[in-house]
Amino acid sequence: MKKFSIIVILAVLSMTIVPFLAIKDNLKSNDTKKETSIQTTQPPTENQQTISVFRSITNTAEEIDMFEYVCGSVAAEMPLAYHEEALKAQAVACYTNAMRMKEESNKSNGHITDDSTVDQGYIDENQRREKWGSDFEKYEKKLQDVVKSVENEALFYNDELCIAAFFAISCGKTEDAKNIWGNDVPYLKSVPSPGDKLSPQYASSVAFDKKDFTDILKAEKLLKNEPKTLENIMKIKETSSGGTVLKVVLNSKEYTGEEIRKLFSLRSPVFTIKTSADTITFSVCGYGHGVGMSQYGADYLAKQGNSYKEILTHYYTRVEIKSYNVF
Repeated sequence: MKKFSIIVILAVLSMTIVPFLAIKDNLKSNDTKKETSIQTTQPPTENQQTISVFRSITNTAEEIDMFEYVCGSVAAEMPLAYHEEALKAQAVACYTNAMRMKEESNKSNGHITDDSTVDQGYIDENQRREKWGSDFEKYEKKLQDVVKSVENEALFYNDELCIAAFFAISCGKTEDAKNIWGNDVPYLKSVPSPGDKLSPQYASSVAFDKKDFTDILKAEKLLKNEPKTLENIMKIKETSSGGTVLKVVLNSKEYTGEEIRKLFSLRSPVFTIKTSADTITFSVCGYGHGVGMSQYGADYLAKQGNSYKEILTHYYTRVEIKSYNVF
């Protein structure tokens, strides 16, 4: 089987373990909790904005109130322990993507899915209760307060809704969309994100022995004959200024770093390669595709006193933040 060895190379600095501000108010009575919580099972009322979400748990499309959808999307995509300003930035990004997908979709099977590998994640109230356990009331209140404070705010570039891409951790810079997806997006450019280097998950290492490595290649029909040695079987040919591997030569064939990332389940396309006769090791930096807003970087900027608007305009180049509400 694949042999993973995750190596954390940065210690958790003191700022990352400073506890968040304590919730001052005591938990309210059970009746009050019921009144303040979002009831996702209730149908939207008249004049409420909704979105049709294809739910993976039921394999059907469900019409969901937009406020609840953004709450559930933020909860699925970003840790609620993050700073409120980072969560606000995430809420604006999630709402922007939802509205863009809603306008572009023909709704044959929902405007958007809850699959984060396809669109962006969404978890309903019951799933949030299960995820947060005894912290549910604290996080649910924080979540709803955050989403309410930026409700209907969206990102625009040249009066069009943006592709508000985001990911977990960069290698210290975000990546130009063209280097990952092949298409230039004027507001998805590489920008500094130095706070990511403080993440305890900043670096990782994945090693494969000869059998595991060749089995993966054979399964994808990328290798006909098993090599005698792994020495120099794979070499990086080109990287971007943001650190992303752009071209890799494997058995005389060229692949993108993103293709190699997916093939070997690496945490990001920012990596180096070390080979020996019987082992190949990927040393990986960051987590995610690297385009758009770094979530860990957003949390770091928020802790430094930046507002959600400053965070968004840092990661998305020359965008505007506008109120947008279409029923």
